[in-house]
Amino acid sequence: MKTKLVYFLVAIFASLTIISCNRDNDDSGSNSYPKQVSVVYKVTSTTATAATLVQYKNETGANTDVPNAALPYTKTFNRTVNKNDVLSLGYGTNTSQTVKLEILVNNVSVKTQTFTSTAGAITYTFN
Repeated sequence: MKTKLVYFLVAIFASLTIISCNRDNDDSGSNSYPKQVSVVYKVTSTTATAATLVQYKNETGANTDVPNAALPYTKTFNRTVNKNDVLSLGYGTNTSQTVKLEILVNNVSVKTQTFTSTAGAITYTFN
């Protein structure tokens, strides 16, 4: 009988510990929304001095078009985001070029890709 009681108490204690640990992880500040973030978009090229078009999601989540953008191009702003909000950055050129796109959130690179074409785009989703 004592053995069953000990196993029962160990099982309850283990369950409470797991629940407590999961609750701590769910309430972490880095994953709570909405939150304020700093966003930096970078467009660079080793072969072009300008892009016909640079397009990005702005402070309100709408698209902004920048025609004839000189490269390198950088845009920085603060934005309040919710879970599943999307950042996007794209470019277009008249001829194939080597262009690198990068999205930084709070000074951390979250998405980067290099293209060797006339157009490209990247996205980042807040989880």
